[in-house]
Amino acid sequence: MQLQIIDAIATTPISEQSFAGEDVRYCTEYEDLERELAKAGSLHANEQPDWQIICDGSLELLSKQSKDLRVASWLSWSMLETTGVGGLRCSLQMLSDLCDQQWTELYPTKPRTRIAALTWLISRLESAPTQQLLSDDFPLVSTLQELQATLTKRLDDQAPDLQPLCRRLESASKQPSQTEAAKPVVSPIPAPLGSNQSSTGNAEAMVIVSAKDAHKALRQLQDYARPLCNWWLAGSECDLRALRLSRTLLWLPIETLPSHDAEQKTGLRNLPADRIAAYNERFNQGQHAALLQDVEASIARAPFWLDGQYLAWQCCDALGAEEAAEEIERQLALQLKRLPGLEKLRFFDGAPFAQADTLDWINSRVQQHAAGPKASPVSFDRTDDTGAQAAWDAGLQSAIALLRKEGLKVAVREITGQIQQARGARAEFYWRLAQARLCFEARQYELAKAQLESLYQQLQTTGLDKWEPDLNLDVLRLLHSCCDLMPQNPSTRERKDEIYHRLCHLDLSVVLDQALGA
Repeated sequence: MQLQIIDAIATTPISEQSFAGEDVRYCTEYEDLERELAKAGSLHANEQPDWQIICDGSLELLSKQSKDLRVASWLSWSMLETTGVGGLRCSLQMLSDLCDQQWTELYPTKPRTRIAALTWLISRLESAPTQQLLSDDFPLVSTLQELQATLTKRLDDQAPDLQPLCRRLESASKQPSQTEAAKPVVSPIPAPLGSNQSSTGNAEAMVIVSAKDAHKALRQLQDYARPLCNWWLAGSECDLRALRLSRTLLWLPIETLPSHDAEQKTGLRNLPADRIAAYNERFNQGQHAALLQDVEASIARAPFWLDGQYLAWQCCDALGAEEAAEEIERQLALQLKRLPGLEKLRFFDGAPFAQADTLDWINSRVQQHAAGPKASPVSFDRTDDTGAQAAWDAGLQSAIALLRKEGLKVAVREITGQIQQARGARAEFYWRLAQARLCFEARQYELAKAQLESLYQQLQTTGLDKWEPDLNLDVLRLLHSCCDLMPQNPSTRERKDEIYHRLCHLDLSVVLDQALGA
């Protein structure tokens, strides 16, 4: 019955409207199969994949939801594990027919991901013991050669090479007597022999002599790393090794920004909205440790889902794992430094890679790891008439603490409330200056500069620069620091020079202190 279903997959459409159906990469059934497959890397023998579950689930997806090369590859290997060479041969024929007849309709749509899906299967076939692939009733070589011809037609020189495997099987099939003679020797010690053959096969698969081999090896590393990271997180929540390894391998192959149009839209898909909503609901319910594992699993397949990075950070923060939270910041900072502008891109439906809250987090916490040494903040040691710390300075300290915890938007909201409640123009001025200082602390130098320019103009217009010379110097010093730290262009450099000369005229010691870092 299974073989009949497999035969029909390549010719039977999912629906009248679409032969290939929909992309199931983020559906629950697909993820269930991925989790089952991940057990192959488990350190515990009792947690190996149930290949029958994978076989049944793959058949269900391919027949009713999506013609997906990843799932077809899983089905092929699971058929070998459950039914033997006959099932594998039938699955490979189905795979060949799909690629030959429906190539443009299949999922995944990206050529690189398609190659990775096929390489996953072929690398396992290459690593399998020869005896496992031999059968007088179901010879594999002709089916493999047909698949090779189809893939070469579709992928040209990027097609996986099946010829070494074909030659190995052809050579083994011509030596039946030697194969039979070997059986009595193997039977008393099956485990060591199987282990040695598998190890040898893997070593041969990892020999790198071309860019194609290098790509294959990297994909294998990613495949092997996922269950390891899951195991680390399951054993110790917020395990630094898991967070560091998963992100290193996730971003290592990405060398350029995704292709995008003038509106910053890419052809990439975001996670399903219902899953993101479920994640947020679980976070609100306090399921931080369990949620972190699931979010990390999603991140491992979605390198541009920056909201997921923030959500993982929030989980670590809620669990009190400061080192883990900082590790996420540091890893993302390195990626953003390598790919400037990544956080400004959008998925194909217009949804941003990073929502507003995520951008606040990136600006206030992540970017500080990538930026050079920040200029020392200007000191404003103000006291009121009683000698106590001025309200706006105390309010700024509170807002800075909030900035590091909740982000810039929440911190600014607290200062804005104080501006609205300020009594008199003097208090309002100082609160607005505190708001500019908060933006400076968050490394939002352009935003801080815009506010400081307005404050400086107010000082000049009202003549307060003469009545409050120290305040005037404070504003100019901070304004000069903003110009110094902003991206440099002719207008910025010109404005910085103007402020510098103004500072020299007003108080040379201030300029010297700033130049010497005092």
